[in-house]
Formats: sequence, structure tokens, C-alpha cells
Amino acid sequence: MVIELRLIRNALVLGQYGNFARAAEALHLTQPSLSRSIAALEEQLGVPLFDRTRKGVVPTAFGRVLLERGDMVLRREADLRREIGLLAAVQTGSLTVGAGPYMNEVSVARALGRVAAAYPQLQVECRSLHPAEVVSQVLAEHVDVGVSNIAGLDREERLAVEPLPPQRIYLACRPGHPLTQEAAPTLRRALQFPLVTTRLRGEQAALALRQGSPTTPGDAYGQDYTPRVLVNSIATARLVAQASDLLVPGTAAALADDLAAGRLVRLECSAPAMRTNNGLLYLRGRTLTPAAQVFIQALKQVEAEDQAVDAAPRRRRSRALHRVIKDTAGTAGG
Repeated sequence: MVIELRLIRNALVLGQYGNFARAAEALHLTQPSLSRSIAALEEQLGVPLFDRTRKGVVPTAFGRVLLERGDMVLRREADLRREIGLLAAVQTGSLTVGAGPYMNEVSVARALGRVAAAYPQLQVECRSLHPAEVVSQVLAEHVDVGVSNIAGLDREERLAVEPLPPQRIYLACRPGHPLTQEAAPTLRRALQFPLVTTRLRGEQAALALRQGSPTTPGDAYGQDYTPRVLVNSIATARLVAQASDLLVPGTAAALADDLAAGRLVRLECSAPAMRTNNGLLYLRGRTLTPAAQVFIQALKQVEAEDQAVDAAPRRRRSRALHRVIKDTAGTAGG
């Protein structure tokens, strides 16, 4: 049996005034409408709630229980509405994001910065996790949105997986590295040097294994690739590469500051699999909170900007090469 809150509210007002006429006026109802609502509530409960006397309306024993408990029900209903309202308002809600280390330190951090600046009252928590932990925490509802390598996640029915546009992964090394003395090192040649990075998954792991980059023996993660120096921070990986002959992989955005400052040098060797395979993870069939939706839009914007920045130099190089070829052809023809 479902009791309408409206009927409980009408009964509470009647109990407060003890008079149908005054209670109806307070509720902005006609007296017959209030009488019908009380009669309907008594019929639903199967007991009399009020005695009509010459001195007014008096609650019965059943009515007193209703007035006591009904007031509590309405307060809880008001609290529920308030909590839902707070959750719906990005300004006063909360957001928990779980992401892999590289995504956290590049795209996710910048996206969260924009969200925090736009909504200063929003409570934000950011967790740096292994990709498997991202999945488990999304499924356990410990995080609102996960950002991770999505290789192999298409089989998880409880997850909604939204791929992010792939970005090219570069290899970088310290200035003076032996590879910088070679004219055009191939990817196979570059991967003869150990990597410093997080565990690689999917096509990235397969590529590193095929090309023979040295790895730690006894990898317990199946298809994952464990590099010679395993880290959970891109900042740490860059510092290690600056002080050794290890190579650090990263997107253009992840390596930009060190490349611009001359602390690292980018190697011009690539392969089709040297692309990110990241995506957004959240529970399938669940409505995302407004804060989660705002974050997702901010992250997509950051990723699009990084793609544009990475593509611009390659377009310029392509146009320069085209001009060289055209000039060469013109000279030969002359």
C-alpha cells in the first residue's frame, strides 16, 4: 500500500488546527476537498484517524500515531529532496575521478582544474590507479568516472565504455643519448633501450614485446608489459629518463615542457600501435551526475586541444616536405 504524501500533509495540518475550516484555509483547499482527502486516507489505512466533536476535530489513537510518524516522514522527504537538489547542482555536489597515472597527470588534471575553477564549491577527489583498479572502483561505485586504457573492456557488460580519440605516443630520451647520434633510428633500434613507464596494455604491450624491448622477467599480469623500470607517475618517468639511457614514452602534451626546456629530445620513430587507447568508464544504465557530465565535457575539450597541437607540427612538416619535393621536381625539369 502506497500512501500519498499529500494526504499525510493534509492530516498533519488538520491535527494542528483541530478544525476543518481553518485547516482547509491554510492548505488553500475547500472544506469538502479536505474532508474527502481525510476520508480517503482513513479508507486506505482502514482505521478512523479523527473524531468529530462539538469542540473540534480530535485525533484518535491511530491518528496520534499518524501525526507523530507522518511528521517524521515529511521531514525525511524534505531532506531527500534537498540532497537530490544538492547532487543535481554542480556548484554544491561532489565528484570522484579515478584514472591511470599518465592520464591523471596530463589530461585529467587539466580538465579537473577547469571544472574546479568554474565551480569553486564542488568537492573533488582524484585517484591515481592501475587500469585494473580503475575498472574495479567504477564497478564498486567508489568513483563516478574512470579514465583508463580500455583494451579488453568491451566484454564487461556492467561498464559503459566511451573511447577517447587516440593520440600519438612518442619516445623521448635525454640530450646526448646514444640514439641522438644516429641519423634515423628505427623503432626496433630504439626499443633496444629499456623503457621507463607504467605497465603497458593491449597493442602497446604487444608492440613492445614484438620489438624486443628489455623487460622484467616473470610478468604476472598476463598480457600486460612490465618495463625495466616501472613507475606510476609520468613526472617520475621523465626524471628517470633525463638521468639515464632509458626511454620515456608519452603524448606530445605529456612531453611538451621537457622538450621545450631541452631536458628531453623526441625520437622520430613510430608505429601504428604507438597510439593511446584511453576511454571513459562509468556504470551502464546509471544517470551520470551533473558534476560527472561537466568533467567529461572538460576532458573531451582538453583531449581535442592536445590532438590539435600534436597535429599542427606534423601538418607543417608535411607541407614543408611537399614544397621540397615540388622544388626538386621543378629544378629537375628545368
